[in-house]
Amino acid sequence: MNSSAFPSRRALCRIFGLAGLARTLRLPLGATGQLRWDAQPDSRTAFTRFYRADAQVILLSVPLLRRQGVGAGSATWSENDSVRLLDFTGYSVPERAAGLNRFGLIRELSRKHPEPAESIYFGLMTASPEESAAEARNALHKQAREQIYTAIEGRIAPGDLETVTSRFTASASLSAARTAELLALARQALSRAPRRAPEFNPGRALQRTFLQALADLLQDPTQSHTQYIYNARLYSLWLRRYADPKATAFFRGKGQVPEHSKVIRAEGRLRREAGGKETSFQVWVEEGARPMPMRIEYQAKPYLRLTFEAEAAGGRQAG
Repeated sequence: MNSSAFPSRRALCRIFGLAGLARTLRLPLGATGQLRWDAQPDSRTAFTRFYRADAQVILLSVPLLRRQGVGAGSATWSENDSVRLLDFTGYSVPERAAGLNRFGLIRELSRKHPEPAESIYFGLMTASPEESAAEARNALHKQAREQIYTAIEGRIAPGDLETVTSRFTASASLSAARTAELLALARQALSRAPRRAPEFNPGRALQRTFLQALADLLQDPTQSHTQYIYNARLYSLWLRRYADPKATAFFRGKGQVPEHSKVIRAEGRLRREAGGKETSFQVWVEEGARPMPMRIEYQAKPYLRLTFEAEAAGGRQAG
């Protein structure tokens, strides 16, 4: 791998260690007593894990090409007695990804106590319209000056669902290292967007967002199904767990799990309740520990499989 084209660990810390990230996001929906981003846990208690992103091109279920280090990512878990903050960020390195500049972020804050449950969330990602390998090849050769992004923010509470989505255009030169600029553009676009009406009866759904729902399933081996809400839509999430001796040996060898620990492979499926195609993914976590994935694998497109591999032993405490 060309290390000069791949961000250093210090650079990753600068990209993802934006202490004011969530605090810059102010939902224009808050009434007194509602959950707000400034209620998030102290950033010094956050545990962050960094990842290297690998890509695999697939044709008719047959892997054709695999390349390491086409991007990077991070996951953060922070909580106190009242709230839990989860986020995941991933991005491409154009020098390693044939010029493609892709970025995605999702951040969720949920109230743990007191009841009732409540969650707020924010998401930002590059719009990637390519649905076939041929379209992806064409995108590689385009020298676009602008990039389209999709932003979303919302709040979920019992009997109350608020969602705002918007698209905006930014310079194609913006990258993950300039996340603050992208967030400012997203906030501006969202401030002008109308609220979306829910596509289901919110009074009958669990008050969960995606990352929070996945974390709950990973922490409770007796549960295999739950629901979550995203973009004013209701989804189902299923999870099956398997012991993975090969992964256990691999991550022990890297010093990421103790000798006495085991690694569990969790196969996930999600689907919109109103209908639509099913999405599959896999995560590998240490059994019995806080479920911060050591590996994440999912089918980003019909022709593209992405793997996020933990970069180093353990993670880091922020602050």
